[in-house]
Amino acid sequence: MNAKKICYCLLAGVLAIGSFTGCGNSGAKKVSVPINVAALNGPTGMGMVKLMEDESDKYNISLYQSPDEIVGKLVSGEIDIACIPSNLAAVLYNKTQKGITLLGTNTLGVLYIVENGETIKSLADLKGKTIIMSGKGATPEFILDTVLASAGLDVARDVTVEFMANHTDVASKVITNPGTIALLPEPHVSIAEAKAKTVKVAIDMNAAWQESQKTDLPMGVIVARNDFIKEKGKDLGAFLESYKKSVAFVNKNVDEAAALIAKHKIIPNAAVAKKAIPKCNIVFKDAKESKDSINKFYEVISKIDPKSVGGSIPDEAFYGER
Repeated sequence: MNAKKICYCLLAGVLAIGSFTGCGNSGAKKVSVPINVAALNGPTGMGMVKLMEDESDKYNISLYQSPDEIVGKLVSGEIDIACIPSNLAAVLYNKTQKGITLLGTNTLGVLYIVENGETIKSLADLKGKTIIMSGKGATPEFILDTVLASAGLDVARDVTVEFMANHTDVASKVITNPGTIALLPEPHVSIAEAKAKTVKVAIDMNAAWQESQKTDLPMGVIVARNDFIKEKGKDLGAFLESYKKSVAFVNKNVDEAAALIAKHKIIPNAAVAKKAIPKCNIVFKDAKESKDSINKFYEVISKIDPKSVGGSIPDEAFYGER
């Protein structure tokens, strides 16, 4: 299948399943030519901000608003490395005939139940309530269904879910309407909290997933084209060293990181960025460390909708085990 046909297939798949979700100075190794890297304008971009600041001569890092903007560029070879939603990585793996490899997890759960009020203290309190959200037929919906089921709630019977076009619309409604309950990802949660003091986090969905599934919730991953790995494996090693340092910098130096996040326009306001960083669960776990949690995540969402992982759960080669 040629790149153009694959691109069309992938774009159709992404639109069908949806996604949301975004990813120091390495002195020891040098990159021979600039590497083209894509990330989403959210948590994955936040995790890369030190790299963007210090090593722009080595890495052409582009930030995108939605995953479907990345798909075609990755398939065509215009992008070497991409930070994308974890379910999209599985779709890409299947649609490109195993043409990409997982490098690791870069973002754990970023979803929260927020309320303009103070009535929700536990999952049980959601019974009989209306939840607004974005992401119909995508991972946010699958995660909500799974977490509610773990608390004995049937999403079709016990709650009413109203879908909106995007997270920005959801945030606007929860800000302006007292009593509204919403499922939102960071950094939209922190933006909403900054605009309305009555908006509060009621339930951390990452913690709820961990409690019910006994594993992490891997929502964002980093992948690379296999052709790139074969051609420039040494450069990839240098990049990963720098990326790990950038993630560590963001988590340990919140004030400085928030200023850089604002500078690079990932989140325009440094104060909001500072508040969002701890709730974005920015990490770096390599493929080996990530394998169990990602495989579990794929098993859960594929039972709800096989298309969410591109029809089948990736095999061992996805994790670089060839």
